[in-house]
Amino acid sequence: MYKRQHAERTESERRPTPENLDGLREAGLLRLTTPRDAGGHGADTRTQVDVLLELARACPSTAWVTAVFSGLKPMLRTFSARARGEFYADGPDTVACSVASPNGRGLLTGDGVRISGEWPVASGCEDAQWALLGVPVHPGGGDDGDRRDDADAPDGRPPRPATVLVPTADLSVRDTWHAAGMRGTGSQSLVADDALVPAHRVLSAAVAAPDDGTAAVFPAAGKLAMTLTLLAPVVGAALGARDVVQAALANGRGVMATVYRRVAESPSARMWLADAAHLLDRAVGCVRDTADTLDAALATGATMTSDPLTPLDRSRIRMGMVSAVEDARAAVSGLLDLYGTAGFSESNPLQRLWRDMETGSRHIQFNPFITREDHGRALLGIEPPVSLLL
Repeated sequence: MYKRQHAERTESERRPTPENLDGLREAGLLRLTTPRDAGGHGADTRTQVDVLLELARACPSTAWVTAVFSGLKPMLRTFSARARGEFYADGPDTVACSVASPNGRGLLTGDGVRISGEWPVASGCEDAQWALLGVPVHPGGGDDGDRRDDADAPDGRPPRPATVLVPTADLSVRDTWHAAGMRGTGSQSLVADDALVPAHRVLSAAVAAPDDGTAAVFPAAGKLAMTLTLLAPVVGAALGARDVVQAALANGRGVMATVYRRVAESPSARMWLADAAHLLDRAVGCVRDTADTLDAALATGATMTSDPLTPLDRSRIRMGMVSAVEDARAAVSGLLDLYGTAGFSESNPLQRLWRDMETGSRHIQFNPFITREDHGRALLGIEPPVSLLL
């Protein structure tokens, strides 16, 4: 499962290899956050990030897809019992991909919502059985079912944002993922052509909420936990880079045009390695401490309207995650200096780990300037935040 050639094939094939997926399944990691009553482990956030940190040392792309698969399942608690039953009908290893941004177009009908459009960057979509998609829901047409544009709606109502749960079998995949890093995440585009999503698999103010006691909202702590699971593969990729460099130095890697035969003989090089290791230890500590904080908040039964985390608490957590990203980047930069240009050879895993870390760390959830802007606002009690992610 952790063999180097599987990571190389994952990148070249632009999706996790069958061997990696089989390994995840055999290790029980596809059911990591499946509820216990559905046959899963019901793992908390701390368990998730510990697993993802380790996976990413070998293959950040596979770890990223695993993060998506595991991080989304807690959100299913906001759907009706009927929807959850359909999702887990094929067993606890069932997984979903997601595109949260409201793309495409949804048309409200008497049976639910009909969706059409394209949702890009759906990591893991070629291997997921379900998709969670954001979509603006427009008012329905007349009795004949004809579609109406916004301006044609009888009461002038604007579209309402919604999240729909739809089988990927009802969608098609368009090959659009050609990136410098995280190439193996299979982050293609999902396409819908008038696919019907029944009302019990729609979360929207435009559709009646389920009446089975299901929570209609997802707590802020839960959203932050999903973000943290995406941070873990980024930091894990940096740990993998440290593994490569540290092993090379321990095995006598040389250094040209100096009095030293080996890099490790240089006191400055050893200090350089120590600094990188310290930065990564700090990043890992941040990830784990944040996971514990979020698990404690979720254990209180947090909801969107009753959350033990204040806006300032949430802002501090996001600042901590951005700091972990910056520590990982700085550490890998120093490690590349120690290794030299050979680290950029296509046959060297160091360059792949570097590209994956750099690409994953640019995810919108880790936007450094918006996070800092919001933190300044929170410190001064200025509401609401600039970011729409909180």
